[in-house]
Amino acid sequence: MSENKRLLQKIHEEFVKFERTMEELYLLRCVAEDLKSFRKMIKLKKND
Repeated sequence: MSENKRLLQKIHEEFVKFERTMEELYLLRCVAEDLKSFRKMIKLKKND
């Protein structure tokens, strides 16, 4: 029984790590989109 419990705990820990990684990836993706938008705004501002 304790072996099953350890296995379930390990699986749970891996899912928590995966969720954190997905949150970080989402944040990085948002930052990248913001940087692209800023670059476009700077280009437009220079051309004005």
